Amino acid sequence: MAKVQGILFDMDGTLVNTNELILACFDHATTTCLGKLYPHAGFIQYFGRPLVEGLEALFPGRGQELAQEYRNYQLLVHDQKAKAIPGMYQTLTELQKRDIKLAIVTSKFEVTARKALQLFNLEKFFSCVIGNGQVKKPKPDAEPSLAALKVLGLNGADCLCVGDSPYDLISGRAAGCRTVAVNYSLFDHGQLLKLGQPDYCIDKPEELLTLLDR
Repeated sequence: MAKVQGILFDMDGTLVNTNELILACFDHATTTCLGKLYPHAGFIQYFGRPLVEGLEALFPGRGQELAQEYRNYQLLVHDQKAKAIPGMYQTLTELQKRDIKLAIVTSKFEVTARKALQLFNLEKFFSCVIGNGQVKKPKPDAEPSLAALKVLGLNGADCLCVGDSPYDLISGRAAGCRTVAVNYSLFDHGQLLKLGQPDYCIDKPEELLTLLDR
């Protein structure tokens, strides 16, 4: 592999295991606002997109209301339901030792993303968090990835983009990055490969280091 100088990471499901948190917030929002539970599969297909966008697509005219209820509940249960991904802290520590610049590109609001980073002591590894509200066009557009590259002072060709949804990878590739899909995603694996077309796949964070050593 050509030398990698930087890595753009997605947040949810990539750096931190927020799967239980996300689905619990979805269930709370739908039962509170709509009076019943809905299958998770429909919501999972919007992972990597802004929250309101996914909820509005599933429940036309109710997206804003559902998103507000979702976020209110998220504040209450975030630290209880978010989980560390085994090996992530150690992998980021090694990347930092190798002087690889790191950034986060997420469809969450920056303040919520930083809450998860602080919970697991990961904030110190990252030069920036590019989140919802900081760009005009969110993922899968290239804009958030390009914004992160600008902060890092790097070109896409010098970087990897790591994510658990095809929208992460599409954004990174459009910015010129090589892309890495994590196989521990809740997103349907076949769809992740078909839509995201990753250059590489990894089963656990440490495999990023193996990729860099190729």
